[in-house]
Amino acid sequence: MFGTPVISPKTIALLSFGEGWHNNHHAFEYSARHGLEWWQIDVGWYIIRFLEVVGLATNVKLPSKDHKLKMSFASLNKFE
Repeated sequence: MFGTPVISPKTIALLSFGEGWHNNHHAFEYSARHGLEWWQIDVGWYIIRFLEVVGLATNVKLPSKDHKLKMSFASLNKFE
C-alpha cells in the first residue's frame, strides 16, 4: 500500500526467533512450540527441545495431530 515490501512469516520467524508463528499460541496456548509444522522456524522451540533432551525441561506439551486438525476445521467454520 505504501510501497512497503511484504515480509513472509518465515522471514519474520527467523528474525524474531519464532515469534512469526505467535498466532499458533492462541490456538494452542499450552504448546511449547509456536511453529507447528517442521518447516516453520521456531528458535524458542529448538532451545526448549534441547533443554528437554538434556533433562532441564520436563512435561513439555505439544498439540496432537487430532487437535491441530480439529482447530483447523474450527477456524474454517467460523467464517461461514
